[in-house]
Amino acid sequence: MSIVSREEIAGALRRREFVLYYQPKVSLTSNRIVGAEALVRWQRPDGSLLPASAFIGAIERAGLLKSLTRRLLPQLVHDLVHELVDGGLAEQFQVSFNVCSCDLENSTLTSMILDAIVRRKLPPAALELEITETQALQAAPCVLYNVQALTEAGIGLAMDDYGIGYSSIDTLSQWPFTTIKLDQSIVVRMLDSPKNATIVRSSIRLGHELGLEVVAEGVETVAQHDFLVEAGCGVAQGYLISRALPLEGFKAFCAAAGKCRGLPVGLVHMAIVDHVQWRRQLASFAIRRAALPPDAPLRRSGGHPTLCVTKCALGRWYLGEGRYFAGTPTYHALDAPHRRLHEIGARIVERVRAGANQADIAPLMRELKQVSLVLIGLLEDIEDAGFESLFTPVAAVSLPH
Repeated sequence: MSIVSREEIAGALRRREFVLYYQPKVSLTSNRIVGAEALVRWQRPDGSLLPASAFIGAIERAGLLKSLTRRLLPQLVHDLVHELVDGGLAEQFQVSFNVCSCDLENSTLTSMILDAIVRRKLPPAALELEITETQALQAAPCVLYNVQALTEAGIGLAMDDYGIGYSSIDTLSQWPFTTIKLDQSIVVRMLDSPKNATIVRSSIRLGHELGLEVVAEGVETVAQHDFLVEAGCGVAQGYLISRALPLEGFKAFCAAAGKCRGLPVGLVHMAIVDHVQWRRQLASFAIRRAALPPDAPLRRSGGHPTLCVTKCALGRWYLGEGRYFAGTPTYHALDAPHRRLHEIGARIVERVRAGANQADIAPLMRELKQVSLVLIGLLEDIEDAGFESLFTPVAAVSLPH
């Protein structure tokens, strides 16, 4: 292909030849279309349609990237407000839009988005900005300032290309990200490399721990889909689901049935890990504090996990994604030991604060462990049934849908 000139790009901007296509994102727990990534395409006068890879580099070299972003944003806002959100595609529908640090070096783009929220009635949660880790690392302080203004208004922020940079964790700690997007290169390699499989699982777990949505890019095969479901990934996009589509095609796709089964089996494992961490935190608190003098002020300080049965991570799972399994007796059998676990935990904390030593709390600690093992066993039964459902032909699946 011939090199695109600055004059060609400037002319295309004037003629509004750059348009948005939407690549669907599917929930791996519900199988619903929960959003899309807005991707730019060049609709040439000769009828050809060019992907971003064919011209973005030329736009950057021409210094017209900001102009492209500001030209596309009103189209995106219109599509979101009048076609997608009001169209009722999903209660929590969100479209991500790629930006670079140069777009946020001044307040122009920030003001455009905040103005759209007020004047165009754009629901803030319906829009998510994507920025690569490299862009975040190289950004000036003013960029982070503008990003924070947008996230405080309710706009989402995704770290694109997660896993191919150098300081992902450090960047996550400094920027107000709400989503991490696993790079396609890692997704492609995860089935062939134990190391990459571990990176993907660990990244999903990290996102879970930080309360971030995890989106896997470039999902192209059923085997990749099933691995991500098993690992607890929340959302996927890629050719297995659909290529990027023009607006009307995207709306038609969303109205049709999904291609993949939603099954939150990976989140059962997350719930097991969450529970084990809860128990370890409580045990650490109790044993450390019980070794102190009976009147030590530290005994009455915080440091123990939540004792509320609905606010711990396992409780949130039970009342949230775990309800997928509510049609099974095992799911309901979780309630009694879970409540008992919190009752024992509350008694342990109370006795430690009253001056009990390690010998005094030992019987309660043993009971806590016994109830915990019962709870883990039930969760593992649900997980095993989930695996059976995931890898059994649809006609033979017995779990509720």
